[in-house]
Amino acid sequence: MQYYQVFISSEQTAQANRILDALMAKQLILGGPVIGGPAKFLWNFKDSAVPEGMRKHKLLTLDQDYNYIVSYTREDLKEELVRVAEATSLEEVCMISFLPMELNESLRNLLDATFEGREDSAAPEPVDAVAALTFVPSAEVPERTKSSF
Repeated sequence: MQYYQVFISSEQTAQANRILDALMAKQLILGGPVIGGPAKFLWNFKDSAVPEGMRKHKLLTLDQDYNYIVSYTREDLKEELVRVAEATSLEEVCMISFLPMELNESLRNLLDATFEGREDSAAPEPVDAVAALTFVPSAEVPERTKSSF
């Protein structure tokens, strides 16, 4: 099975989170961060102030904050992922790209477990919890993790 890293564009963080929630509800992606910051684009702009017959397309540089969802998916889920993301997005162009990748065994196992039985399972439910970073004495690490050195 081929796996892909996915990048999905979004103009706003709230919109990115809506897309992320919609895709995760259908188990089309693993989930992941929404990364944002300043961006520049060449944009084919049509000036609405000019009458229709006189409009010309201009390429403009557009400066704005922009967000990307970064996640993982399988090859057989790509088409449905695009349909759901485009239907959820409010953008004229929802930019989605897929990068084929080689996986280590741990990530492959995680993705296989995430997508296993997705057709028959209910939508994932949020957990009322947060990840907590804590310091653990080195001697306790083998007892608290699956693998350690």
